[in-house]
Parts: sequence; structure tokens; C-alpha cells
Amino acid sequence: MRLIKLSNVVKDAEKYPEEIQREIRAWIKTVKEAKWRHLQDIINTYNRSVDKVGNRLIFNIKSYRLIVGFNFKTKTGIIYYKHLLTHKEYELNKWKNDFDFKE
Repeated sequence: MRLIKLSNVVKDAEKYPEEIQREIRAWIKTVKEAKWRHLQDIINTYNRSVDKVGNRLIFNIKSYRLIVGFNFKTKTGIIYYKHLLTHKEYELNKWKNDFDFKE
């Protein structure tokens, strides 16, 4: 998979504890190596730790929420980084105000 805005993921993770940064680095490695072609492929990889909300995927990483957009129509597949939020920030639903979010 191709990961768009990789530097933003890393930068945003720096605000959080080292444990979360390690988990984010592991997530990045998994995404880069993945050959996902369908949503079910991601669910198979992450089991109960990923949900689809509108046109976003929400990864539950140690009580933090990693929010991404996705496109499986390209040859390599694309994951677009959007937000890394605490559970409290996530529940405010401000991320749903993104101009390209669709329920």
C-alpha cells in the first residue's frame, strides 16, 4: 500500500507517549507491506481494531484513534492519513468536519 502524508503521521505521534509512537511505527510498517485490495483484507489483518465510518477507516491503537481515508482502485492501493486522536478527541466528532468526509 502507498501511505500518503507519512511525515504527518510520525509528527502527530510525537505528541503522545513512546508506547503509542512504537505502535504507530508498527502500523506504518504493516501498511507499507500490505497488499490490501478490499476492506475485508484490512479487517482480516486488524480483526476488531478497525471500523469503517463513512469513507474513513478508524484504527483503534491503544485507546487512540488513527483515522485514514482509503482507495483500493489504484494498482498499489492508497491509505491517506487524516488524524491521530485520543479517544476523548475522537468522540467530539470534529474529524467528521473534514471537507472530504462522507457518511
